[in-house]
Amino acid sequence: MRTTALIVTHNRLEKLKKCWGTTSPIKFDNIIIVNNSSTDGTGLWLEQLDDDRLIIINSIENTGGAGGFKMGAEYIKAHISTDWIFIYDDDAYPDKNILDEFEKVDKTGYVALSSRVVDPAGVDCKMNMPFKTLPLTLYQNIQYMFMPERFLPESGISSDCMTLSFVGAIVRYDIFVKSIDYIHDKLFIYYDDVFYSYHLVLNGYKFKYTPNLLFTHDIPATSCSDVPPWKKYYLTRNLLLSRKLFGSSTPYSCFSIFLRLIKLSFSCLANKRKYESLCFMLEGIFDGLKGKNGKR
Repeated sequence: MRTTALIVTHNRLEKLKKCWGTTSPIKFDNIIIVNNSSTDGTGLWLEQLDDDRLIIINSIENTGGAGGFKMGAEYIKAHISTDWIFIYDDDAYPDKNILDEFEKVDKTGYVALSSRVVDPAGVDCKMNMPFKTLPLTLYQNIQYMFMPERFLPESGISSDCMTLSFVGAIVRYDIFVKSIDYIHDKLFIYYDDVFYSYHLVLNGYKFKYTPNLLFTHDIPATSCSDVPPWKKYYLTRNLLLSRKLFGSSTPYSCFSIFLRLIKLSFSCLANKRKYESLCFMLEGIFDGLKGKNGKR
């Protein structure tokens, strides 16, 4: 079984070095790194690596995680013969036994697997946890507010799921190369993986959450006050764009979007750069309602 690692990086050289340190000992057949126009010496460092499996794709502009993964997918379609693609960012580190565990998984009937993703302390990363059931109705969204665990898989138990995270998603080659258009590169960051996977669900494909496949996500312990204001734009605009991308089949109902916007507004008020955060959020609302999907 041939496997390919697809990694996107931008200006996080120290984390990329650690990512390479955990990835290169694993017996992937190909390791593709998309360098998203880094300016911190990443390109020079990558050129010095000596590994026949390594393929470096240099982007002339930073296209965000969405653009980087789409660029990698297009390269794989044109140049790589493989069976499964392991997808992750430069701040994610696969467990050394991940391929051994992957071989053991019964993949019959599934086009993608969702790995268990934990932070450096070993705690499950909520942002990378897939949904086993999406809260679509008003009642389900109220349930999700108070009992989110009802919609998420248990961390130690394998189960079907309905979304994937681009940290630790493992997608079958034939599905990956024919679903490239579902990676909406104009989103830049945020919701690109949810929207990609939900397109596949609407086409009848199945995913499995597989907790014995492990990634560590090296994310900082930041509070609402530390989140860069510009990220509020993408969180807001991309959420609203779900209505344009999916129509009535959107994974986020109007009520769900409303609740998330309320939560975002409170996080803006808690931010150290409150005014700037609110401005970015308002601009995101305007562009999302207008259907603008160009990156900033």
